Amino acid sequence: MARVGLFVKVYIFRALQCIFTYLDIYCSTPIPARATFKRKVPSTVGKKSGKIGLLFYTPASYTQTHKTSPHPILINFHGGGFTVGNAHDDARWAQAVTQNTNAVVISVDYRRAPECPFPIGIEDCVAAVLWIWEHASALNLDPSRTAFSGFSAGGNLAYSVAIRLQEELELRKNRDSPSALVTGKLVGLASFYPSTDWTKTREERDASNPNLIPVIPKSLFRAFEESYFFPARSRDSMADPLLSPAFASDEILKAVLPDSMALIMCSGDQLLHEEVQFMERLRGLGKTVEDYTVPDTGHGWDKQPTFRKGNASRDAAYAMAIKSLQASWAVPNM
Repeated sequence: MARVGLFVKVYIFRALQCIFTYLDIYCSTPIPARATFKRKVPSTVGKKSGKIGLLFYTPASYTQTHKTSPHPILINFHGGGFTVGNAHDDARWAQAVTQNTNAVVISVDYRRAPECPFPIGIEDCVAAVLWIWEHASALNLDPSRTAFSGFSAGGNLAYSVAIRLQEELELRKNRDSPSALVTGKLVGLASFYPSTDWTKTREERDASNPNLIPVIPKSLFRAFEESYFFPARSRDSMADPLLSPAFASDEILKAVLPDSMALIMCSGDQLLHEEVQFMERLRGLGKTVEDYTVPDTGHGWDKQPTFRKGNASRDAAYAMAIKSLQASWAVPNM
């Protein structure tokens, strides 16, 4: 019965989130364009079969007829505590990217908990990356210039998917013939207010930021944990790098993450302390991490409805992240 009650709570939270997102996307300026086209692709990673939705946002120069050079790829993972949210939630971010670069943004509608708990969402995202790389030529995309982006839980996925992707590529390298292997390269990553250390409790995270601006109610946070971590896990087991990228080894982080990344944080976020620690560690490993901390804001500040006011902080943060991605796409592949 407890599990039934959880599903009921999650469905209520999803309904409320849909209303909130509608007010942000369709009632606040600038109103972003809808996805150019969509695809449904099979989940080919992990044990739970199913379909994954992909939303394609394209720049004005895009064509599939190869009249232009192949476009860089930005694969985006939405937020929502792995439980709520949809691929269209980041439409305004996708529009900012396609208006300022020639990249194609592909937002992944991975399956959510509690129906699909950890690690199914990660596996869906890895399957999406592999499908995109496999079909890159037909879509006029350049898989050697792939970048990831993500918000909140999606920011966590940007790191964990990179880790799991490498594992899957190694598995297929040992299993499949060379002609069947899918190739691509992760050259950039932009993560917005990601969780990086799930070994910390909510209370510990709250206490780590003296300037905390509370955003997520305790009941919602509890629903996220009970949904994604099923069966229930001990705090020690949360050190799995696919949950907590901060616990990945130096060797793994050096190998799977791109040399240049962007990290956007919020001054009033409960996740700020762990993000700063992770950023400093990455820099210590020789990675370039451009960072921007949005002042006087809490978690998910860029997804709040502003109606006709606009959001200068969001525009500045998006511009910084886009600049980092542009530099990553411009670097010649070695």
